[in-house]
Parts: sequence; C-alpha cells; structure tokens
Amino acid sequence: MSDAVNSHEPTATQGDNPIASMEAEHAVLGILLCEPDLIHALPEQLTEDSFFEHVHAAIFAEIAEAVRRGWKTNTASISSALQFDPAFTALGGIVFLADLMDACPVSSELATYADLMVNLATRRELVRLGSEITKQAKATREAREVIEGAEKALAQIAQAGSDATTWITAGEATLKAIREAQERDGPIGLSTGLRDLDEQIGGLRDGQMVVLGGRPGMGKSTGALTIAKAVAGLQGRGCVFFSMEMPEFDLGLRLACDVAHDRYNGALRNPTYYDAARNKLNAHEWSRLEAAQREIATWPLEIDTRPGLTVGTMRAAARRKFREWERKGIKPGAIIVDHLTIAKPEGERAGNKVAEVGDISRGLAEMAKTLNVPVVALCQLSRGVEGRGNDKRPTLADLRWSGEIEQDARVIAFMYRPAYYLREPDNKSDVSAMAEYQQKKQDLKWRLDWLVEKNSNGPTGEVETYVDIGASAIRDKSSD
Repeated sequence: MSDAVNSHEPTATQGDNPIASMEAEHAVLGILLCEPDLIHALPEQLTEDSFFEHVHAAIFAEIAEAVRRGWKTNTASISSALQFDPAFTALGGIVFLADLMDACPVSSELATYADLMVNLATRRELVRLGSEITKQAKATREAREVIEGAEKALAQIAQAGSDATTWITAGEATLKAIREAQERDGPIGLSTGLRDLDEQIGGLRDGQMVVLGGRPGMGKSTGALTIAKAVAGLQGRGCVFFSMEMPEFDLGLRLACDVAHDRYNGALRNPTYYDAARNKLNAHEWSRLEAAQREIATWPLEIDTRPGLTVGTMRAAARRKFREWERKGIKPGAIIVDHLTIAKPEGERAGNKVAEVGDISRGLAEMAKTLNVPVVALCQLSRGVEGRGNDKRPTLADLRWSGEIEQDARVIAFMYRPAYYLREPDNKSDVSAMAEYQQKKQDLKWRLDWLVEKNSNGPTGEVETYVDIGASAIRDKSSD
C-alpha cells in the first residue's frame, strides 16, 4: 500500500485530534471498490456525511451513483470523475484507489467497519452540537430557546444515528396482532373514563393523536380533565397536561370538584367551581374538596401552565417526565394539550396562521408516534357554528384551519351541549311555549354529546354522556 494510505491509519481519537478512523473509511471504500453491490448491505445511516475525509466521501458518492445507474465501477472511471480535485490528486489519484483495493479486508468485515463509522460520525455531530450550544448560550439569546433547539437537535441525532431496525415481517406482524387481539379485554387503548366513548373509538391508542373540538362553553377542558383523571387516577399511568389557556388555579379547582362530585348524592349538594372560587362553600363541601385533593395527590399527573409552548418544548418535557416515572415503575400514559391552535410554532410563517397550525398539528402527531403514547389535543371551532339556524351541531368543516388537523388526527370528536343553545321563547306569556321550553331545559340539562366525526379505528357516531358543567364532572349516561 502506498505511503498516502499508510499515513491515514489512526484509530478514533479525541481531544484536539479528530474523532475519526481512517482505517475504517479505507476498509469500507476498498471493499466497495472490489464488490460495489455490497453498498446495499450498508446500514442506511452510513452516508457521504459519515466520512471524515471529504475525498473519501467523494469516492463513496461516485461508487453509489454508479451502482444506482447500473454502470460498471472501476478505478479508472472514479479517477476520471475526481481528476480535478487537488486533494484526490495529492493522495495519489488512481494509485490511491488501487492501494485501497489491494489492502481491503474480507467483505464479511464490512458491517463492523461501517458500524464504527456511523458511531464516530454521530460522536462528531455531538461535538459540533456542543460547540454550537456553547456559542448560543454565550450570545444574547433566551436560555429557553437554546434548550429547545438543543433538545430538538439531539433527538434528530439520536434518530439518525440509531442502528435499530424498524422492519418486521408481515407474518410476524399479523401473528402479533392476532395474539394481542385474542388476549384483549376492554378497549384497545387507554380508557377515556367513559365506557360508551371507549366503545365508540376503542380508547386512546399509543402513537395516535385525538382531537377534541368544541365552541366555548362546551366543556373541552372538563373533558380533557376527565381523560387525565382516567389515565392517571383510574389506570395509574403517567399523564402530562399542557394547559396554555387555563391557569393553574382554575384547573386545580375544577379537578377537585370533579373528583368530589357524587352524581347520586341525594340531598347533598355537589361543590361547584363557581362557588368554590368565591369561597361560598360550607364546611362539609370544603372537606369533600380536601379529600379529593388527597386522592389526586397520589396520581402520576403533572400540569404545565406555561403559555406559548412549542411542540418541541412539550415533547422534551414529556419525555423527561415519562423517563422519571419509568424509573419509579410507572408506565407512560398520555399527553394532553389545551389547546392546539394557541401553541407556538417552531418557525415563523410570516403570519400565515394556516401554515403555522399545520406545523403544530403535524408536530403533535409526530410527538405521539415518537413517544408512543396517545396525544389528546383540544381545538377551538370557528364561529360559523353560531351563525347557523336551529342546528348548532359542529362538523369537520367547523375546525379552524381544518385541513392539516383533519389529516393528522386519527380521531376527531366534537363536544356539544344542546342546553347551551336553548333560549327562552320571546313571548314569555305563551304558556304552551314556556312549558315546552321548561321541559326541554330539564331534559337537556345534564346532557353532553360526543360527536365522533372522524374515526380511523372504526365507525363514526354519537355518544351521549352525563355532565354537571358547574361541578366540572362528566360521567357515563347511566351507571348500568
């Protein structure tokens, strides 16, 4: 082998020296020059960027292009393509290529050298990122922005450098699915805490985004708290709740009222959020809220009320919390986002709200897949609902900036309280009309409909549940 090749044989080093192995790069190139088709056996993480020396990367690119086009690969064609590269000439040109072929190891060692190159390339990228983080931290930038960028970059490096395969044979996939279905008892995913809703949508499934939509006053936040209570309280799974709209005081008091609520309490009065917030409860009602708090304190439920969070910030925070819980033996459960359209986009879109919401929606759907948990995202509906005649029931067309949300969500359900839109007759002296109104008011007072307008896991449909909106409590329609 020529002196040019011999002079590039250090193994991976650190400190002031580059984290690279010329031995591994030479070995991979030599094997490929001898057997070009083995390029298909390389891990997908090994690319031109995996080479430390740019000349090595150029040689690899020429081999890859020749194989892709079905051309014959030889030292002459590669030397001709790189003849105007001074660095290639300095290494010896066509003689360097011949020496690589002469000194190459057996092809069975290709995987070993390729894995080493991927590992070293990942480490170099980590060093580069560390340097970049240091520069940004010293600059006049918000620490939170630096952290968010670093976490996102680390996640990308981890994904790019992973050598774990995602392949599974069709036979294995079907066998696994059949066995899992045969062993299942109850909803496919985590329970929402509402039996009939679980039956309709199959529960909350790992890796999928569920959107709960509704106009103000429909109980979206109450519905989200109901799900959080079911995941963390009833099933003991870790649940993180990002509330960018409702403050900590409101969430805490509403949750306590929900847990303290007794639908069949006879003469006892359930504490409501409105009365509790104004300190209008009696001693017994306060004691019920305090008992509810003690129960809630045992749940793996964490609430983040910072405004304007990005998906990257939420993903990083959720990942850290899930890891913390897993160390304690608590399985990850769900992520709840209240709400989607007020989250902060990762990048500026020049005020294009449709594009920004699309980015956020895709980010939440990707977060569900990346962390392998269900993500429940609340979404405000357009005012178009209010302009309709007697039928105020929302549809998919009422989703604000609906295109991306409708595409990304696996399940979309609208919360609708018909009593909210019930109005007294203009002529209050009309006895018949007033009687009809009073009867409707009584019939609809405790009713909340879940309109499942998209369901990738099954049929669409409607589910009726009980709601005491004042007490922030949602229950199954019946206790049967």
